[in-house]
Amino acid sequence: MGNMNKAELRAYMKKVRKSLSPARIIAYSNEILLRLSEEPCYREADVILSYVSFSSEVDTRFLMRKVLQDGKILAVPKCGNDAHQMDFYRITDTSELAPGHYGILEPTTNDLVDPKDGRRYLLILPGLAFDEKKNRLGYGGGYYDSFLERYPGIFTVMIAYELQKVETVETESFDIPADLILTEINRYE
Repeated sequence: MGNMNKAELRAYMKKVRKSLSPARIIAYSNEILLRLSEEPCYREADVILSYVSFSSEVDTRFLMRKVLQDGKILAVPKCGNDAHQMDFYRITDTSELAPGHYGILEPTTNDLVDPKDGRRYLLILPGLAFDEKKNRLGYGGGYYDSFLERYPGIFTVMIAYELQKVETVETESFDIPADLILTEINRYE
């Protein structure tokens, strides 16, 4: 795996992640969710900004249900027409999702949340790979880095499988590391 560029590492990690069986994805996702729900950053947050999982990503359906059961505000991303613009919209039920960009489920609501409103926000990050320094390799769109540039100070947790860990993720000046990374067996902070 040494000396792969970002594009090669992305392709490789997609293959690695796709090797997980659906049963294992669910088992790992449940374990990661359990670990996340015990974290102070989750317990103290008023608003959870969560990605909507697709393909072999850590499954966020359980997380979304838990957030709503816990009486917290749940908001999920919708990509705007601008190249890297992404905003989060509140949903009160997973039925308020429909296929959007790239076939990924997006909110059908127009209830935009504003991370500058004084509430405590927690952002759940997806990604293809990470290293022990909490650098993450996303999908290359820069949506999350761009969002965090607009709203600095939001606590971020990347949820991933342990098999997504690599020795080093090549970073650029605009890449923002996660505050915490949780896998089914480890915690990196």
